[in-house]
Amino acid sequence: MRIATNITREYLGGITRSNINFLDSIHGKHGGVVGIELNSRRYMQAPSIFRHYDLDWFSHHIINIHDLSIFTAIKRSKSIKDLEKKYKPIIKIIKTILIKDKPDVIFLNGTYYIPWLISIAAHELKIPIVLRYAGVYTKETENFTPKFKKFFNEMEKSFKKRVGHFIFPSHLCRDLVEKEIYKKSIDNAFVISNSFNTKEDTTVFRTAERRIAAVGRWDRIKNFKEFFEIHKMLKKNGWEHEASFVTSDSKIKDMPKSINRLATMTHEELLNFYSSQGLIICPSLFETFGNVPMEAVCMGIPVLVSDNMGCAEILKIAGLGNMVISFKDRKKVVERVQLLCGQQILPKQINNVRKILNSKLINAEIMAVLRDAAQIE
Repeated sequence: MRIATNITREYLGGITRSNINFLDSIHGKHGGVVGIELNSRRYMQAPSIFRHYDLDWFSHHIINIHDLSIFTAIKRSKSIKDLEKKYKPIIKIIKTILIKDKPDVIFLNGTYYIPWLISIAAHELKIPIVLRYAGVYTKETENFTPKFKKFFNEMEKSFKKRVGHFIFPSHLCRDLVEKEIYKKSIDNAFVISNSFNTKEDTTVFRTAERRIAAVGRWDRIKNFKEFFEIHKMLKKNGWEHEASFVTSDSKIKDMPKSINRLATMTHEELLNFYSSQGLIICPSLFETFGNVPMEAVCMGIPVLVSDNMGCAEILKIAGLGNMVISFKDRKKVVERVQLLCGQQILPKQINNVRKILNSKLINAEIMAVLRDAAQIE
């Protein structure tokens, strides 16, 4: 079975991490993978993140779309059909790739415009599609202008008529999509968590230092302004600590100078960063899963996550419910930060999370859905 999938090279992106885990688990098997990358940058370096894959197995296609901004295209469009017409040349290129490489199934990640474009091309060629949710884009654009909100909502809803199988990383994500996007239950919907690829000799770290950190892209829905406020309240209370924020090169207003701002890291560098912290804080307003806190816990580092994150389900099952909280009551959050920072996680609890997020098990479940979609036994 040959698989085509949309890929990204952003180290902090959940799609990148989940894709790499999946590709690593099937490397050299199942007829190969067609990686389709639609890149909106004028300049980019070589994608070193994919260099370890056999060239006969992994076919990497890069389509540069920096000259066709999605926001500019929407401004100039009267309808979703009009928007689709503006991207016809890109859809045609994608179709040419799919015709040449002949995948049996399309494995899409996310509901943004890049998976949307690939889904249109695949549907026209009658190739079965599996969509793995990685962010509910309608939710992420709630603060956009009415026109942009309308277009992105229609874009997300349009997947329903082209996608045969859905994979959701949490029950929270599936329930919200069924209730607020499609407004009905979804057939062929599977809840499969994102995985964490733990090596057998991975060290479990212990730290009692007062170091707190947040990691992720600068976006309203990630709610990192709340992390800034928590840091300021801790300092006001006289709780001495070091705070760090790992993010991309976005411009950030009103970030306290007392917080260390760190650039995007490779995955290995990020794991080492986790191991130097006493607590990873994730205050997202909504998140379909949350790779960052799950990776940190697998390394033995305590976390504090919003109850609006899909990974909260895993923490509760693993006996770490005290690491889940509503960020609406800042005073309670600050108290919990002081309690959890540097706290040791029991080996049994770490193993519980590692077993649930076992990469081999989860990727085998994904492969089963892909085979079912492609009707391959």
